Amino acid sequence: MSLNSIFSAFIPKEDKFFPEYRQISKNIVAAADLFTELVSTQNYEKQQELYTQIKSIETQCDNLVTTIFEQINDSFVSPFDREDMHQLCGDLDDVMDYINASAKRLILYRPKQMPNTAMHMAEIILEDAKAIDMAVSELKTINKKPAIALEQCAKLHELEHEGDDVYDNFVKELFEMEEDSKELIKIKEIMHNMEEATDCANHVGKTLKTIIVKYA
Repeated sequence: MSLNSIFSAFIPKEDKFFPEYRQISKNIVAAADLFTELVSTQNYEKQQELYTQIKSIETQCDNLVTTIFEQINDSFVSPFDREDMHQLCGDLDDVMDYINASAKRLILYRPKQMPNTAMHMAEIILEDAKAIDMAVSELKTINKKPAIALEQCAKLHELEHEGDDVYDNFVKELFEMEEDSKELIKIKEIMHNMEEATDCANHVGKTLKTIIVKYA
């Protein structure tokens, strides 16, 4: 048992942070689900409607992040190191931001047709979101039973590698097949933001593992 774990047994912790973290993770799942629908449809009006919903969720997450930061600053005792709590909050926010950025660019650039790999990436992001939500749901008791969270962290790592492979193959094929330079730039930037979302999801897993090492 770590020294942090020994001290934590005698110090009362504030539980008010956990609902906000969980709400962010649920929002990420909702946004990722909407994003897969956005990528799969060719109807621009429907895409705009879906993006509006994603943007609304992103705004909710921003407000929750602000609330968590204020709670951290106002609390005498936090459940984990303040630095780790800030980092986890920022990592979750980054995932949401890149989902929103991917959707926004798809709406702004209006590519003629997204490649099939875009749907594959959107599905990876959705799997990331679900893994994050499951791991964050264990946050309150992660020091006592870390197995589920660790399993999801490993999944996030695997999904990040899968996302890298999908993106690398996509770039290779794009430069071989796409003759319209404008379309090439549009699609590559959208896909790059999607790939960044998978990287940020893996960062969530790394931060959670840091918390587990300190407190489990």
